[in-house]
Amino acid sequence: MLFSIIIPTYNRADLISETIRSVQNQTFEDWECIIVDDGSTDNTKSIIKDLIKQDSRIKYVYQENAERSAARNNGIRNSSGEYICFLDSDDHFLSNNLQELKNVIETIEDKTCMIVNEMQIIEGSSIQVSKLPELSKNRIEYLYVNPLTPSRVCIHKKIVELEQFDEDIVIVEDRILWMRIANRFPVYISNHIGVKYNIHADNSVNLKGNGALKTYQGVQLGLNRYPLIFNCISKKAKDDMNVRVQTNIAYHYFLNGSKAKAIFWLVRALLAAPLHSQTKMRVYQICFILLGKNLNLAN
Repeated sequence: MLFSIIIPTYNRADLISETIRSVQNQTFEDWECIIVDDGSTDNTKSIIKDLIKQDSRIKYVYQENAERSAARNNGIRNSSGEYICFLDSDDHFLSNNLQELKNVIETIEDKTCMIVNEMQIIEGSSIQVSKLPELSKNRIEYLYVNPLTPSRVCIHKKIVELEQFDEDIVIVEDRILWMRIANRFPVYISNHIGVKYNIHADNSVNLKGNGALKTYQGVQLGLNRYPLIFNCISKKAKDDMNVRVQTNIAYHYFLNGSKAKAIFWLVRALLAAPLHSQTKMRVYQICFILLGKNLNLAN
């Protein structure tokens, strides 16, 4: 079997069928689809069981709620494909994705690698194509500044047997894994559009749930656990990330009426990168909050 597609899910019974259907609609048919149910309390299980009756390539794995890193790792352990693809339960594969990935695999010399494809971003009626810049020599920094949703990543099974998701890191667990992989294995970018990424209110990285704070905490934990990886990243790239993430944390608190916390995080952004090009903007933002202005702080 060439591909194993791993779909972690939690209480998305209303979305999971369409996601699985996007796998079933692939023009290339040598695949298995492993749905890892991370302790759902809705009718996800019954929906998947019905689909399994119709298509034996679909597999169902249940686990007690342990978050998506543990779910993806569980899917890897239960997979039998030569290559592992990930698909979030609210995203969709375009019908030619696996065929295009197979075409790439046939043309590259080192097949024990990670392959990344382009994607569509769907927000309401808006459709945009997210195209990655050309891969730079510093692949670790490239993957740090160009975050990749797991749905656009395909990895050889041998790699994810060695390097798996850190189950203690939330939100940026995928980015840190890609960086760890890039430190040891080749990375290729395919220019085909393989996935539809759906933006909605329940995305994990959003201001509603203060995803920026979880991003900040995940990066700090990754920095402590994988210092050699983070040492490959320039100070400018780290400062850019700090300023952006801490400002978005401030924006979350500002939207929720916590002006003191908003100012606290803006000051932290200033202290983290006092010479950053956007430092003056942070000062303006603090002043606007103190004056009670309704200012958009997000970058």
